[in-house]
Amino acid sequence: MRTGLILPNDDIAAIVADAVGDWIEDGDIVCVTEAVVARSQNRYMSCRELADDIRAKLDLKPGARLAVVSPIASRNRFALVLRAAAMATRGGTVVVQFSLPYDEVGNQVIDPEFARTRLRLKKVYKSLLEARGNTPHLNILIREVVAALVLQQHGFQILAMRKIMGRGIADVTVRDPGGAVAPLEVTFSEVEKAVRQAAALKADMPEATRAYAATVDLARRTVTLYDAATGGAEPAVVGFYPYGDVEEDMRDPEAIAEAEVGEGAFRHPITGVDYRRLYRETILAGGAQAEVFFAENPLKVYDRGYLDGVILGEVHGWEASRELFLSFGARVPVVTLDEIGPPPWGVIGSNVSNYDECRLKLLPEDADATAEAIRRAIRERSRKDVEVLIFGDGAYKDPDTGIYELADPYPAIGQSEGLRTVRLRTGLKLKMHVDTLYQQGLSREEIASRLSGARSAGADEVGTTPRNLSSLVATLADLVAGSADAGTPIVVVRGYLPSEGR
Repeated sequence: MRTGLILPNDDIAAIVADAVGDWIEDGDIVCVTEAVVARSQNRYMSCRELADDIRAKLDLKPGARLAVVSPIASRNRFALVLRAAAMATRGGTVVVQFSLPYDEVGNQVIDPEFARTRLRLKKVYKSLLEARGNTPHLNILIREVVAALVLQQHGFQILAMRKIMGRGIADVTVRDPGGAVAPLEVTFSEVEKAVRQAAALKADMPEATRAYAATVDLARRTVTLYDAATGGAEPAVVGFYPYGDVEEDMRDPEAIAEAEVGEGAFRHPITGVDYRRLYRETILAGGAQAEVFFAENPLKVYDRGYLDGVILGEVHGWEASRELFLSFGARVPVVTLDEIGPPPWGVIGSNVSNYDECRLKLLPEDADATAEAIRRAIRERSRKDVEVLIFGDGAYKDPDTGIYELADPYPAIGQSEGLRTVRLRTGLKLKMHVDTLYQQGLSREEIASRLSGARSAGADEVGTTPRNLSSLVATLADLVAGSADAGTPIVVVRGYLPSEGR
């Protein structure tokens, strides 16, 4: 249902009651998006106000080094929170630890194949270095792994490694930045031999259109790449890659440093945004230096050097993460998103209100009480007994994009009292029972009678997946209401509330 413009300090209860008017019926669920409720409550916060709050709660001094762990990847949902965190350091540093390869709601932050291959190669590299000792022949394998890691950093995709992955006929099979598939032979100094071998392998690979040879100098920490397509005696150098500045990162099989990603852009496949670059630019805009890395273990942030404070950026798992940090002995002050900004939600579920002016819109205050006020206003206006639900993002995973679009803590931000007493939505697995009874030879009438008896007896031993009714309705409302310029902040759901829940 459409309404007129809803502005700060408007009476949201009266507006909703007038919008549903006499069309409403007893037993309906009136769903109102949290965005207009928060706007009517004037729930806004500037980045400066948030920065001051972060600084006070973490006791940050000028030039502080602050970590932000497992943030959601979103310009709308998190970028301004990150800018405020940068402002709070007053010229310090913000270290961002992304989960990999996705954030907690399914946004891709790094190419999954790149991350999977790199971590596997780094694990092999570390093991080979530890096992090398007085076994020089392992240097052969080490050179091949180093070549793969260094070339991957510079835009090559590693498709196969004969000795390491057990695939391919070359030392390394790559797809170069231009998209060409090529065998790569690795050596220490025998360039001409490696070039001839790569050229011969190219002839045996119908998919190959290029061929390369590489020399790896472990002492000088350099990789030199040669064009081996023609197999000539004087191959051209097509790349020279010192790797001393990332060697320490290459030894860590649990994390991927930003320097290892090189200049390759990992754009989200749907939005086209490179969140690594976006968050770095956001931190710089907040007056701080930026460090970005990727790791699954949130405690990995402690390996990045001294920290003055930690912000846990999760929207859903913040309580478990806080317990994890505390159980391992938090070395510095740790806060979650619900602890920065005003109660009850802090900045969880916040949105950009004005990007240029660095202004955030927060979730509604006392949303349950607001839902009750709307319910009473509808009762007075229309003489109908309804329930009211204030909804945020629905709990829905898009099958095409893989994005789990639940950037709010819950689908139902607030609800009237009647909805708070409704039990989980359960019941008989009707389609299974019908099939079972039919296969037993029962008639249509006998099946109907048997199902009626099972329902009245409350049989649910083989029932549907239990789901919270409020979450289901809120998700439905979010999907129906849409976004952008839809202009439908109210959704009325009819015939859904179970009679036993009223």
